[in-house]
Amino acid sequence: MVMLLIPLWVLHLHGSAFALGVDVAAVSVAPMVFAIPIGAAADRLGSRKIVLIGSVSAAAATLLSIAVGNVWLFGFWQMFAGLGRSAAWIGAQTSVTRERENVGRRAHRIGWLSMSAQVGNFGGPFLAGLLISRTSMNMAFVVAAAAIFLVAFSVTGEATFNTAKQKASPSEKSSSSESRNFGRAFRLLVFPSIRLSILGSIIRLALIAIRNSFYVVFLHHLGWDPLSIGIVLSLGSAASAGAAAMSGRLHRRFDDRQLLYVSLFGMAVVFIAVPLSSSMVFQALCMVIFGVGNGISQTSLISLLARATPARDQGLAVGLRTMVNRAAQVAAPLLFGTLVTFVVLPTLIAGLGIASLASLAATAWFQRGAQEASSDPLV
Repeated sequence: MVMLLIPLWVLHLHGSAFALGVDVAAVSVAPMVFAIPIGAAADRLGSRKIVLIGSVSAAAATLLSIAVGNVWLFGFWQMFAGLGRSAAWIGAQTSVTRERENVGRRAHRIGWLSMSAQVGNFGGPFLAGLLISRTSMNMAFVVAAAAIFLVAFSVTGEATFNTAKQKASPSEKSSSSESRNFGRAFRLLVFPSIRLSILGSIIRLALIAIRNSFYVVFLHHLGWDPLSIGIVLSLGSAASAGAAAMSGRLHRRFDDRQLLYVSLFGMAVVFIAVPLSSSMVFQALCMVIFGVGNGISQTSLISLLARATPARDQGLAVGLRTMVNRAAQVAAPLLFGTLVTFVVLPTLIAGLGIASLASLAATAWFQRGAQEASSDPLV
């Protein structure tokens, strides 16, 4: 729901394009800074506690963000809401990636985690558009906060954490100190699969950040109502959920890297096509293709990360990837909010697609010849 509500709320407050870029970027600022410490906390404290703390704090900040009708205060509280949502997502990812004994079961759990997230993305925009049309935007934010709060009850136990958690040696305990978390996290970049996961995440999240903000503005400028925008975004998320549900079979038949490259290519091409037509059928088709790429790329990235990361550092690896994700989500809207003053929005959207294809080609060139010593180098 939030991916539709933030740009519409800024428009409701008559905020500028720059203000929209700032408020969308604000969601990712705090996670960009604190993702690695949160990942380290998930390694030490367990996933369930991180999910609980993150979801409750995100729900509270979501409500506070609309308490005052000011576009800058809205962004301030969305910064804390984004931190809470990221903490909950880090906890959930850490829980599934700790599965080491059964690779097939891990792929299955990753697929279901991705599908559950995309199901929420599917129902959220449609529900938000319906609530705005039938009640008010404030009510849509209240329902969004309630949905986030319910995530606190989605993790039923610590079985995964306890079975995968290893007894730490004194040196490992000292290395978990705050001053060393960042060093340990960045040392994980020695693994080619983790580097590919990071580079792929930057491309994917930049595309998603613009889909969730300026693409909504693009449709709004075409004269679309909130319900129609919500339906199109929901169709894309439904496609993501379907692709994620099939990911277990896909990952058994195809290499994770191949799936990642193909899915990101599809997502980038969609942005080149989006400005070509204002037809709802055409935009829905674009979002379905984007959604399929989104679902497959998400499971591919998580799978690559899980496969290459030592068991005791899964939280740190998830935190590292989340930090890079949020950096992309900060940079893309700010850059768009600045450039839209000089370049028309449809041209910018197509330009993002072209730039993403170029970045994907550069990533493939950078990663050429890189091979892991094994699928699970450290267990």
